[in-house]
Amino acid sequence: MSGEPSLGLEVHQNKFLAEGDRAMTAIVRVVSRGGEATVARTAAEVLMIDCSSSMRFPSTKIGEARRAAAAAIDVLPDGVRFAVIQGTDRAKTIYPAEDGLVTASARTRAEAHAAVEHLAAVGGTAMGTWLAKARDLFERVPGAVRHAILLTDGRNDSQTRSELMNVLTSCEGRFVCDARGIGDGWEPAELTQIGRVLRGNVDSVVEDDKLAEDFRQLIERAMTKVLPEVRLRVGTMPFSRLRSVKQVFPDEYDLTDRCREVAVREVELSLGSFASDETRDYQVILDLDPDLEPRHGQDRQLAWTELVPVPGATTEGDALAIEGRWTRDPVPPTLIHPMISKYAAQADLAEALTAGGDAYAAGDQAGAERHWGRAAVLAAKAEDEDTLGRLTGVVEIVDAEKGVVRLRADATRSHALHVVIPSRVSEIAPAQEDRPVSEPAEAPPVVCAVCSGLSPAGANFCVGCGRPFDEAVS
Repeated sequence: MSGEPSLGLEVHQNKFLAEGDRAMTAIVRVVSRGGEATVARTAAEVLMIDCSSSMRFPSTKIGEARRAAAAAIDVLPDGVRFAVIQGTDRAKTIYPAEDGLVTASARTRAEAHAAVEHLAAVGGTAMGTWLAKARDLFERVPGAVRHAILLTDGRNDSQTRSELMNVLTSCEGRFVCDARGIGDGWEPAELTQIGRVLRGNVDSVVEDDKLAEDFRQLIERAMTKVLPEVRLRVGTMPFSRLRSVKQVFPDEYDLTDRCREVAVREVELSLGSFASDETRDYQVILDLDPDLEPRHGQDRQLAWTELVPVPGATTEGDALAIEGRWTRDPVPPTLIHPMISKYAAQADLAEALTAGGDAYAAGDQAGAERHWGRAAVLAAKAEDEDTLGRLTGVVEIVDAEKGVVRLRADATRSHALHVVIPSRVSEIAPAQEDRPVSEPAEAPPVVCAVCSGLSPAGANFCVGCGRPFDEAVS
């Protein structure tokens, strides 16, 4: 594979609106294809390791953190620029000895190995200082694909939430950060915020000895990135408003408040770095003016979306429209776009997992079993083996299809965090042709004699031209 990567955009939706509908949902898919990563010239990596006092307990925790850092260093290709930060209530670059980034080689990897062996757990936790240090280090390689890993076992107790948020905002778009929680003392909301703003993946590690392999995989995935940043632009019409933008694959985050206004009725959103072969989906929801006069029988542009040109990449096609077409008949549930249905079910699963975690934290055993039982039903229906596996850490699944579960006596907060924290979605929704779904054979669609458009069986009006079917039906 060689040459420049190409970026493409797709819009998937069911554009039909029933009388009174004042919202439209669409899935915007961003696709990167082609190109070859030259990591020696384009990649930079910073490891941020929590070395607060709590990392001493149990004693295996800091040891596994050292081993994980060493494993990550081992898989850095020659030529990658990197550094390791010891994180407490302040940030200290432990390798290289002087602030900066070094070039990966057999010699520097060996030196970094020796340095991480001296990581000591003492002090508080101020993740914002670690991230600010990483940001400043990355400033030295502005053209690189910049990636960081943050590991913590505790809460950000040496900073206020607003201080952390201010730092995150200053880092947004400058690098991508994957975050990992270890043990049971960390706060899910803090790591989720880091992953959301810095477009990274967030997860927990229940078994300390699994941390090294997780770090290794994160580095290997980061080294596939070829574009430092891709940006999506969304524009609305005078009669439409952007309600929300949510990434729904591969990581699930609400990014509405990360959109930046660049012109009247026009916003941009940083999507983070992209690999040479990668697909991401974003759910866009529009609200329409209540006084908007429907146009039956013709498409109406409700909004548009496009990719901002990226240096070193080819952008395919022009801006794409998000459209609407009103019909005088109710839009049946069978016409909900399959991609939208899948991601709605995914959101329901996440809600059930979170509700179960909240009930568990409150000591409500019955509530935890009820919500996690519903999560088991949804995960089984979606054939989501990863979520079912995580659930077995907190409950015994008696009957997944019926949602019968029993809370495990040996479940810990660490297991509960492992259930509620994951942001990664296991399976992408398959692309579908954007057209009404045909009715079953016993109720064939109605063909309009005027425009030849298909309408659901039993419709009184053609969804294409709006002509009454009592005049022309075939």
